[in-house]
Order: sequence, then structure tokens, then C-alpha cells
Amino acid sequence: MTTALLDRFLDRRRAVAAVLAILAGLLALSAGGGEGIERMLRGARDQIRAHPSSGAVAVVEIDSRSLRELASWPWPRRYHGALVDRLRQAGAHSIAFDVDFSSQSNPVDDAAFAAALARADGGVMLAALRQQVAAGSDEIVENVPIPELHDHAFLAAVNVIPDDDGQVRQMPLGLEIGGVPRPSLAALTAETAAASNGSFAIDYAIDPASIPRFSFVDILRGRVPAAALRGKRIIVGATAVEMGDRYAVPGYGVIPGVLIQALGAETLLAGPPPARAGGIWPLLLAFAVILAAMWGGGRPLRAALFALGAAAVLALPLVGEQYWGLTFPLPPALAALATAAVAALAFRGAHHVRQRALVDNATGLPNGAALALAAPAAATPVVVARIERFAAIAAGIGPVATVNLVHRVADRLGFGHDSIIYRVDEAHLAWIEPEYDAATLEERIEALAALMRTPVDCGRPIDVALTFGVADPVAAGASQQISNAALAAERAAHRGARWERFAAGEESDWHLSLFTELDAAIAAGQIWNAYQPKLDIASGRIVGAEALVRWSHPERGPIPPDRFIPNVEAGGRARDLTLHVLRRALEDAAGWRADGLELGVAVNISATLLRDPVFAVLLEEEIAAARIPPSSVTLEVTESAAMKDSGEAIAALNSWRALGVAISIDDYGTGQSSLAYLQTLPASELKIDKSFVTDLSTDARNLIMVRSTIALAHELGMKVVAEGIEDRQCLARLAELGCDTGQGWHIGKPMPAGEFAALVAGPERAAA
Repeated sequence: MTTALLDRFLDRRRAVAAVLAILAGLLALSAGGGEGIERMLRGARDQIRAHPSSGAVAVVEIDSRSLRELASWPWPRRYHGALVDRLRQAGAHSIAFDVDFSSQSNPVDDAAFAAALARADGGVMLAALRQQVAAGSDEIVENVPIPELHDHAFLAAVNVIPDDDGQVRQMPLGLEIGGVPRPSLAALTAETAAASNGSFAIDYAIDPASIPRFSFVDILRGRVPAAALRGKRIIVGATAVEMGDRYAVPGYGVIPGVLIQALGAETLLAGPPPARAGGIWPLLLAFAVILAAMWGGGRPLRAALFALGAAAVLALPLVGEQYWGLTFPLPPALAALATAAVAALAFRGAHHVRQRALVDNATGLPNGAALALAAPAAATPVVVARIERFAAIAAGIGPVATVNLVHRVADRLGFGHDSIIYRVDEAHLAWIEPEYDAATLEERIEALAALMRTPVDCGRPIDVALTFGVADPVAAGASQQISNAALAAERAAHRGARWERFAAGEESDWHLSLFTELDAAIAAGQIWNAYQPKLDIASGRIVGAEALVRWSHPERGPIPPDRFIPNVEAGGRARDLTLHVLRRALEDAAGWRADGLELGVAVNISATLLRDPVFAVLLEEEIAAARIPPSSVTLEVTESAAMKDSGEAIAALNSWRALGVAISIDDYGTGQSSLAYLQTLPASELKIDKSFVTDLSTDARNLIMVRSTIALAHELGMKVVAEGIEDRQCLARLAELGCDTGQGWHIGKPMPAGEFAALVAGPERAAA
């Protein structure tokens, strides 16, 4: 996708998200499915609607206590007859047995039970069921009570049919058993008309624990008051665990089958179960929510509309079940809402990333990368305005006022034409010249210079002088055109001119393009970290690495650090580069730890950042967000940097040390620091410069210097790192001197993160 197409796509991201959501909802509606989500939502609604049973249905339990007191199961059927008589005498509304009486027992007991049923005069329901002969068999057996029993009772289907996940959610209204349509026990108990092929959803908002329960033996022995049974619709069934009649249900785990029968009867007594409406209605509501949220004003209002609308969609079945006798399937609507939310967040994130890549972080103005994207569409020159003495002005007024100053200057540069003003570097603003001819361009520059004669008010009046550079489009691209214009502005300033045009065919110093290439190179992965191993000399183990920045330029090839780092620092971009190296090092070290390699990592800090308060804040944020302990991070500062402006340097180092990181004084020996000064530094290690280490075995003076440095550092409680170890003899001599850590090509050259991890994780190396 081209840049222009990508920008147009992201500009229409809300419309694209809405279309994707509508398509997802319609696809989910046509495909069906989402049963698992629907079941989960139904369970949540049941929890919201939770309430006790009406108490009209009661269970007489064949429980463990009854089994103990009345001998082993099956009981003599005269017990069941006696129970029927007791319940009738107490005034029970109806009596139903969830017990299988399909086989003959003792004739005397069968006759006693039959007589009790006859005395009940049709007020008793007995169980009939269909079941497989064996698990996995297609053969069905139909169990009905023996004739002498069912002649005096109604037969009711007691089948409980779990769903594919093993949980019971539905109950038949009736089944055909023995060639005869039989209403279900729940339907007969509730006295509801039932078809032989219908079913209904059990209302699990009813708490099974609230259903009245009485022990079989207590009723049989007269221990239950008649008032407790009067008017109840009684269902008799097993609750003892050893009887095995238990099923999994939503929200309550495993419960006895007789309780499921009671819940079914309670469901039907409450009225007709909710009918299932079409999924199109919640889907249409979801569409309305999405459209309102996408075009509902500002982002907070859109988020509020989406949240309220999503809540309304989720509440629709709850309201329908409670007041309208309808339930609505939600998966299509939820698919649409989820697609809209994910797409909107993804597109917004992409747009944000796109905008950040094209915006100057400090001022919010479009940056050099944005200008480079816009310039190819124009055949006109790029003009760069250079703010003279920018570093001195920024140091004098502070960062907040500096941002205001840049904005005020940009406003003046845009006066009189509609061009976008870009901040291509800290001290350079630029624009694409809209209508070019030499005379009008010179007039415009002179007019802008005249505007700048008035001080810029950024909290206090500041005199600002500008010089201008102009460059025509070149075959090397927009980045080079910007660099050419910046070079022309710099040359104009050096010779005291108002502006200068970059001469056609002139070869500019490539370092000037750093300012427009640096961010793009970081984003493209062209600027990366190499890691040089650090060896614990005493144990011979690699314990960490120093992160060394590298630039693999697509046109110029590998660029040595000493060719670009000084220019980055001179151009005020050390903060961006250092934070990139630090962030990458922290991520790589976290990756090593995830692989079981607990390694430290050291990062070089530019001397210019010791006096940068913004860097101090950003450093604290990066260390706090890191996924490794701060104690495994070392910040290296050169000896000369620590000595310069010592008060500020010590304050900065103390603030960094307070973050929990280690401080290393790099290149020790190249400066003129004294013992007294070293004592003031919050350093945890000294790093001896390689110029003293490489020929340690042959140069007596260097040997003396290294020996004394190691002794001095240890006296001050610091460890010592020696860099520049090129051979085995040097490493052996450092071990004799008690040096703690070593670096150098003999131990390992700088390498990519993956190669370094493989080196450490590989077979143990003989370091000596």
C-alpha cells in the first residue's frame, strides 16, 4: 500500500471499522454458532435474576438417612404406598415419583402400593422413561411401571437430556413412550399442557437450595407437620449420592435429578418459558450503537456511546426474559461489537503510530520525515529556516518556553502563504515553496526576515535571527534535498548573508542528512545494538555485555560510530539515539532472562546528557518500565564527562544511581581525575581504557598503572573492568592482578543479540 493510500485508509478508519463490524455481524447471523457464548451469557443473566423458588413444589428425598433407617435399596413398595397415604392425609396438592417401578417386586408389596394409588384416585404420577440399553448403543428400551401400578396413576416422562457439554439446560415437555405421548413429570406437576415433541429451558435463576425438601423417612414416621406439606406439589426422588441420579447444571455444579424435575416444574408454574426471538433484533441494535459511536462527536463521547450501547445490547435478553417473554441470541450482535471495537482500536493505534512517526515529539509540528513524504509530490524547492544561537536560547529560557518560541517562529514563517511548516531538526524549520520563481521567493524571505525583527514573545521577549537555505529537488530524494537546504542555510549564516541557494550538482556533506535520516533509520532497524561479552575473570563465565550502537546504512553500508555519534551529539540528537539504544538493550536483556540467561547489560550515556533534565525523566521511565531488575543495568559515563561541570555531573549520577542501576566510569586513565574526586562519584565500577590494557604483558608502566587502579578501586568499594583484552597472556595477567571483569576480542567481538545469547547458552568456553 502506498503512503497516500495508507493515509486515505487511516483517514477513513471509522467508516472501515463500521463496515467490517456490519459484515462480521451478518456473517455470524448467517453461520449460526456461538452457542458457548450464549450459554455463558444465559448463566450471567440467571445470576442477575437469581431468586428463591415459589415454594409450591417440594421434594421428598430418598436421602442417605432414609436409606440407613429403612434398610437397603430397593425398599418394599409398601413404603411408597404408606408415603402416598401420609401425603394425601397432609393435604398435598399432587404427588409424583421420579422412581423406576418398571419391574415386579414382592406381590404383596406391589398390591399394597397399588391400593394406595387407588385410594389416591388418580392423584399420583409415576415415572416413565426412554433410555439406551448401553452406552453407545442405538437400541432404546422404554421403562413404564408394572400394569397393576400404572392402572391407578398418570404416567409422566422423567427423561433428563444433557447438552453436548454434559450440562442439563433443557427439559422435554413430553415424550412418546410405549407408543403413547407422555407429558413430562415437570409439565404434569405444573399442570401445563404439553406436546410430545417440545422442550423448554429450565430457569436456573431459581436457586435449587430454596426448594423445600423433606426426608422420606421423616414423613413416613410422622415427623413432618401436615401444615408443611399442605398444598405442595410433591416430587419424590433420590438425593443420596450412592443412588447416582445426579447431573451437572449451569451455576450449581452437580445436583440430584429430582431437583432438576422440581426446577422444571417451578419454571412452568412461573408462566410460559421465554420464546426465542430472532438474532436480527440485537444485531440491528448493535449496528445502531456502532454507527452512533463512530460518528458521535469527540473520542470520550464516542467511547461513552459505545459502552452504553454495548450494555444495552447485553441487557436486551434480560429485559426480554423478565417482561416480554422473549429471549434474544446475542452472538451475532457481539461479533459486530467486538469487530468494531478491535478494528477501531487497531486503526487508531496505526494512525497514532503513523502520526508519531511524522510529528516532532517536543512541539507537535510535522517533522522531517513528514516533509520527506510530502516533498516528492512537489517539483518546487524546499526552504529551511535556521534559528541562530538556538542552543544558547534554549538553555537560557528552558524547555517549555523553547517549545513556545518554536511555535511562534513557525507561525511567522507561515504568514502570507498556506504552506505547512515542518520542524526538521531542533534549530531548523522548513516548508515546501508553493509557487516558485526566484523574485517572489527572495521577496518572501526578505519579508519573513523583517517579521523576525520584532522579538518573539514566549513568556518573555526573545530576539530571534533566521538564515534561510533553498534547495531544488534532486534525484537522491527528499531527504537529500532537505539536507542541501540546511547546508545552504548554514553557509548563509557563516558568510553573514540572509539566505543562500544550494548550487545544483553540489555534493553536500552526508552528515547533514543525519537530522532527517536518524528517525527513519531507527524505525527501519538500520540502527541496532551489538553486544560485546563481559567476562567474570575469576569464574570464567560471561556475566553480561556492553551495548554498542551500529548503523547499517542502505546506501553507504556500515557507518562507524565515530563517524555519526559526534554529529548526533552536536546536532542535539544524543537523547533520541541513547534512549533507542537503552530501550533495545533492556528488551534484549529481558529476552535473555526469559530464556534462563541472567545477564547484565551496560549502555553508554552521552556526556551531553549529564545536563539534560528531560533525559533524566525519560531514563527513570525506561528503567521503571523495564522487565529486568535495575541492578542488572549499568550506565557508562566517560571519565572526562564526569569531570566536566563536576557539580552537575555528580548530581546527575546520584539521581541515576537512585534508580537502582550501576554507574561505571568509562575510559578511566585518559582523564586527570584525582583520588579525592573519585571518592565523590557514586560509581560502582571503573573501566580501564584499552590503551593501558592491550600491551599490559609487555609495558611495565601500563602494568603499574593497571595494578594501582585495581587496588584503588577495590579500596573504594568499586569493581574494575578491563577492556581491550586481545590475547590469553593479557587475560592471565589481569587475573593475577585481581581484576574483576574483562572485555576484548579475545573474549568476544561485538555481535547481534541472538548470537550473544547463543554464545552464552552454548558449551562452556575455556576463557583462560
